[in-house]
Amino acid sequence: MTTTASHLGAHSADTQSADTLSAQEQRPGLPLLAVDLVSDPALLGSFAALAHDLERAGIGALTISDGGLHPIHVASYLAPLTDAIALLPRTDAVYVEPFHLATQLMSLDHISHGRAGWLLTAETDPTVAATVGRTTLGLEDTAREAADVLEASRLVWDSWAEDAVVRDTASGVYVDAARLQYADFEGESFAVRGPAITPRSPQGLLPVLIADADRAAVGERVATELADGRVLDLDVSTGARPDAVVDAVERALAENAGPAVRLVRLVGLDLEADPLGTVVELSAALRERGLLAAAPPAGQSLRDQLGLPVAARAADPARRSDRARLNSEDLA
Repeated sequence: MTTTASHLGAHSADTQSADTLSAQEQRPGLPLLAVDLVSDPALLGSFAALAHDLERAGIGALTISDGGLHPIHVASYLAPLTDAIALLPRTDAVYVEPFHLATQLMSLDHISHGRAGWLLTAETDPTVAATVGRTTLGLEDTAREAADVLEASRLVWDSWAEDAVVRDTASGVYVDAARLQYADFEGESFAVRGPAITPRSPQGLLPVLIADADRAAVGERVATELADGRVLDLDVSTGARPDAVVDAVERALAENAGPAVRLVRLVGLDLEADPLGTVVELSAALRERGLLAAAPPAGQSLRDQLGLPVAARAADPARRSDRARLNSEDLA
């Protein structure tokens, strides 16, 4: 289920021109084109073929919204079946167990060899809160909790050094505890100690993006300060005129204020019809105008695709896990 910020009509586009690559090279930091997949169990049999087709068409990313199957599970299923397309589950940051969520996303990054991201959303549906035995939070508390979960997740992701796994068979040591550190995050409604139970993933810190549809729920601090960028939502459920799409993307990229647009996301595609004609047409129109990043090569990380810097580990000697962490108060 996805709401969107833009509504477009139907038309056709010219094919990609020979000047596209040079235009892209002149404009660094361009967004990837993403297609939203709703995880409807009835479509499970077509997920792999659709992902393959989108990847071959040069689409940069696949976002996965909850339609019955958990988005992280669907992304994990698709990860070993694809080579280049980025996979970003759109999943809740509020009515979850933060440590487990962070670990699941790390595992997705391992499975995909660094092509994972997180399209962070914050649930406001009372039935979701009731499912996990919580009362529904107001918007202010929802935004605060989303920020806390994001910060805690990054500390968990950053808890293993790149060289923590030593595999010293002579001494029987698998991991050097001195190269692990505790998360030690304490928010208003939960605390996370860590370290992760999963070694550091290929990207270290997964890119975290906020879709236009989710900005109000996650709050301005998450959307503008903590996240790695914005996802521009374009509704193509009733068709899409390439010129209207181009105009919408040009306006968004021309804005000087606000988070950088990292993805242009097409939502509302009829996946039971042939969506690729629309996707290829829109992709060609945007690339012809130099508004999209080039199609990602196999094996490139999502951070690289988005132009984000390498996530160097923030080592904190005070939180090293080989040091005693318990005192008399902890043991009481």
